[in-house]
Amino acid sequence: MVVFIGREKELAILNQAYLKGGNSIVVLYGREQIGKTTLVKKFVQDKTYVYYQARELSEKEQNRYFDKVLFSVKEKAEKERIVFVVDEFDLMQKGYKTFFADFLTKFDEFPKGQVMVLFVSSAIGWVENDMVSDMGELAKYMSLPIKLKEFTFVEMVDRFPESTTKDCILIYGILGGVPGYLEHWNPKESVKQNIVRLIVDKKGVLHTEAQRFLKTSLRELPFYSTILSVLAENEPKLNYLFTRTGFSRAKISVYIKNLIQIDVAEKIFSYEPEKRDSVQKGLYGITDSFLQFWYQLIYPNFSDFSMQSPDEFYEAHIKNGLDELAGKAYQKVCREFMELMNQYHHLPAQFERFGSLYGKSGFVPLIANTKEGKLLVGTCKWSNEPMTTNEFEELLHDIEQTGKEADYYYLFSKEGFTNELSVMAKNMDSIQCIDLEAM
Repeated sequence: MVVFIGREKELAILNQAYLKGGNSIVVLYGREQIGKTTLVKKFVQDKTYVYYQARELSEKEQNRYFDKVLFSVKEKAEKERIVFVVDEFDLMQKGYKTFFADFLTKFDEFPKGQVMVLFVSSAIGWVENDMVSDMGELAKYMSLPIKLKEFTFVEMVDRFPESTTKDCILIYGILGGVPGYLEHWNPKESVKQNIVRLIVDKKGVLHTEAQRFLKTSLRELPFYSTILSVLAENEPKLNYLFTRTGFSRAKISVYIKNLIQIDVAEKIFSYEPEKRDSVQKGLYGITDSFLQFWYQLIYPNFSDFSMQSPDEFYEAHIKNGLDELAGKAYQKVCREFMELMNQYHHLPAQFERFGSLYGKSGFVPLIANTKEGKLLVGTCKWSNEPMTTNEFEELLHDIEQTGKEADYYYLFSKEGFTNELSVMAKNMDSIQCIDLEAM
């Protein structure tokens, strides 16, 4: 049984659309495994509904199935308000080019005020770029689309109430916030046991997931795998991509744009200080934790992935790489923590958008300022050693490239802080030390 966790905001929007009345169309979309079906089931559980799973068929065959469903919709709508769900509705038009025009006629024939149509799709690029024009006149009945994104860390933690914060960050660094992946993780097993069972073992449910997901979302997989494998090396500059791949800059830009479209990559924008020439530009990275895991630890060792036993492969290629992935996840978690603190006014001032400084002479994971110009900076250490005063001094050095001193310092460390740094922080109101237990 899949437990419904999170998505309260999206569920509320759907219920508001339903209670609003009138015949309307709502579009719910998001990548595969993101929880669309689970949300739909929760939404319709106390309502009368008709569900249709779209598939790629010829016009004649599509109508043979769809007409039966439409008859049921009309019959039920004569008696009460219903929800009509068409899942993966983008597939309807692939072999039936006039589907949306024909559906408009049928939509107009529904009993007045009785039908809420819920179109569901995993085709992010199509929804955001082509859907409205393809739908034609039907689009005027549509409200704003609802996009499902990955769980935040706070939402993800709710799935593992008995796990420690440390374990949850490790899970987040491997699977991210994708509900369809998280539901397979067994918190009673060790990290190694889960990775081996789900990913490394040939029978694992995620053993071929990275390639399967990309194939269903993109064409020319060899080129996208090349881009992702280079991005996974954590050299995010466009010039490095150009040198490593041999692709033209124009070609790289197109591929990255398509990866961004399906929410697995991003163009990185640095916080811009007064000294704007001190930041790096033209940076890109992988946002999907599972693809980062795959292309960083498995893809470069694919021959061993096929030939070694699961335990051998884990010990040789995964075990020592997990801390780096967890460290990246930790930075995301610290940023989310600060954003929540800011939202609930638990910081010394109200700060604008939190970001990171990708400086030419140093990286600062957390940075934000107020409208009045007050500056907050933070660093995050995922290590088996406590944070030291030397590391705090490194942060001070990295901030020099902004051209100003920070007013507030937030230090995050998995293993806490040395006694010297803790004493310093106690004597300075501008420094806050936060370990895992305080998050």
